[in-house]
Amino acid sequence: MKKNKVINVATCDARGVTEDSLAGYENITINAATLIIGERSKELLNRYPVTMNVSNVLEIPDNQDVTVKSINGKGEIGADADGTGIFLMVNGKLVITDGSKEAVKSYYRIMVNGKALVPKSYEGCFSNIQVNGKIECYPDGATIIKANTEIDNLFLSRASNPLYYCSGNLFFLDSGIDTEKMIEKKLKFAAKKIVIVESLLTKLIPIFDEESDIVQVPDGTRLINDDVELKTKTIRKYGTKLCVCGNVSIQESEALASLEYLFADGTVSVDKELEDVFDEIDSVYTRLKVIDPELGYITDRPMVKIDTAVLKKYPKGIQVEDCATVRLSKELSAEDIIEKLHISDCAVVVCTKEQEEAVGVIAEDVAMIGAPRQEQEGGEDEKDGGIFGSFLNELKDTQVINAAEYKM
Repeated sequence: MKKNKVINVATCDARGVTEDSLAGYENITINAATLIIGERSKELLNRYPVTMNVSNVLEIPDNQDVTVKSINGKGEIGADADGTGIFLMVNGKLVITDGSKEAVKSYYRIMVNGKALVPKSYEGCFSNIQVNGKIECYPDGATIIKANTEIDNLFLSRASNPLYYCSGNLFFLDSGIDTEKMIEKKLKFAAKKIVIVESLLTKLIPIFDEESDIVQVPDGTRLINDDVELKTKTIRKYGTKLCVCGNVSIQESEALASLEYLFADGTVSVDKELEDVFDEIDSVYTRLKVIDPELGYITDRPMVKIDTAVLKKYPKGIQVEDCATVRLSKELSAEDIIEKLHISDCAVVVCTKEQEEAVGVIAEDVAMIGAPRQEQEGGEDEKDGGIFGSFLNELKDTQVINAAEYKM
């Protein structure tokens, strides 16, 4: 039998744990967003070598019959829902529909790790809801439509409700849309942000909720609902005025020279040599990132190794972001690390004990810094499969459970 047990889950229901299931392990680690316990199980967990890394603990009396229901993604509570005796756990987004106040109150408990959409009149009405994230209120009676929707004549022909709400961007880009039909149907729109072409603004502004942010864009602007690498073929396909729901990468000077307008709901990455040209373009964006060819960028890799040869390629250093494991060569000095490296949003940085202090100076949002145990004890980690070999050796006596939900 394995000596250790590691449980990595969103929801761990430990109410049914037994002494026999705990006594067989030297160590048990629970990593969970939510741990559910009772008085009996809490006493057992405290008696044994159990390490609990949890965001939320829900204690349910032993004599209460409560069923845990988990939703990973999008959940909805309507007026007909019956939550009696249910603890609802949502990892994602929960939509509470208009007219469902009593249905929501019927739940034993509701926990949302993410976002909850709630009618405005329901704000502050529920004592049984906990949201670890954001509560967003929408107008009472509104029909919710998905983020980054473009309103066109097809939408108008099918619209049967008077009020629509969008929690993201709502686009009115077709200057030929039937505005008379929109007014005739007495449609109203509310959104986090309404993006509209100039020729429609005066006609349609009365049908927009006054709390919605409005962005005016030139007529002829086209929508791209994805990340974009701006190329000449992009311009040929969509035109010179773009609305992009995503990130935009600009490296091609010819394409940039043709661009007249850009709205980007995301990060715009532009080569340093094109920065001045981009500054002349009428643009709206969330974040601008200037790419310097003398500065290295490494992102979204499962594993990266940095040595002196790599650093020499980039006179201004290297930025490493969103990588699982970053391994530093032993030959890198503390000065090299501090002057030439910036590491952020990475899980593990593998380095020597002598390098740890320097890494701590330049690392941001890194979970673990240091050498694998095998290297600390003088072993040759490289010969035994590198960091993954060392990791597997440490786990050979460990039972690992990865799941959305787990009952002990």
